[in-house]
Amino acid sequence: MSENCEKLDVLLTAYKRMLLIRRMEEALIDYYFKNKVMSFVHFYVGQEAVAVGVCDALSPDDKVLGNHRSHGHYLAKGGDPGRMVAELLGRSTGCCGGNGGSMHMIDRSVNFIGSTPILGSVAPISAGSALTQKLKKSPGMTVSFFGDGASEEGVVYETLNFAALFKLPLLLVVENNLYSVMSKLHDRRSVDHDLGKIAQGFGVQYLRADGNDYLDVARKAKSLVEGIKADQKPALLECITFRHMAHSAPICDDKIGYREIDTPENRTREDSVLKLERMIMTLDGGDSLQSIQAEVKAVVSEAMEFGVKSPHPDQAEIFKHVYHE
Repeated sequence: MSENCEKLDVLLTAYKRMLLIRRMEEALIDYYFKNKVMSFVHFYVGQEAVAVGVCDALSPDDKVLGNHRSHGHYLAKGGDPGRMVAELLGRSTGCCGGNGGSMHMIDRSVNFIGSTPILGSVAPISAGSALTQKLKKSPGMTVSFFGDGASEEGVVYETLNFAALFKLPLLLVVENNLYSVMSKLHDRRSVDHDLGKIAQGFGVQYLRADGNDYLDVARKAKSLVEGIKADQKPALLECITFRHMAHSAPICDDKIGYREIDTPENRTREDSVLKLERMIMTLDGGDSLQSIQAEVKAVVSEAMEFGVKSPHPDQAEIFKHVYHE
């Protein structure tokens, strides 16, 4: 009985965090579409188990960096939903004062130290963070998230080598959602491509997880994080996951016809949030779900209202932190 209660507590905590990301993204999708917000945005719907599963293994001292699709990473690390909405809408109350937008968020208060959309660039930046932690003998480690397309960039291979050479406290998380925009894996990679062999060839520990399964991600992330902190050696976690939305914009793109594995039916069946709901139902009949859903709904509503009603930056603030003559 106690084992079931402990498992239920873990599932409920994870479910609440993942549902917040899902509902926050859905609210933003609706707002962007209805209000024709013409700004680059990449939604995280479908990949929630990766961000939450990895961040649940981290301590407050651990630093996280993300890529162009980082709303989920920010929220999973403890970022404020209202400040995130405000940032996406360019408001002064945003986590970067409205200067960063969707793809350039920073919030040092929760050790989310930056997201960068330049493909693969987050890898070497995170290595620099880990090197700083090691040289200063600071507590914690660094984690960076990037996609399967970015993992093919040369700078990622250089980072693997550098991190292994200097034994950096670094975890690289590859969110393999099967596409680089709409380019399929088999159109971009040789038939013998093997990310695990590449990482291990550099001396970097590698694990592969089902990115649509919170428990699998959490278990493997915990194992790697504990190993990194004990041995001060880098690791790479590849999570195979499904991206539910189009590469960018508040739309779905199934009509284009490029999806082979992650069809709407498969996405529904493998949906990580729905999987947790089903597991919770078997343990307590779903008694806890309604209260969590209501709480998350209230948080999302408050965050959207805060962001939408927040003021734009003063004109005097426009050039702050920006080089100009």
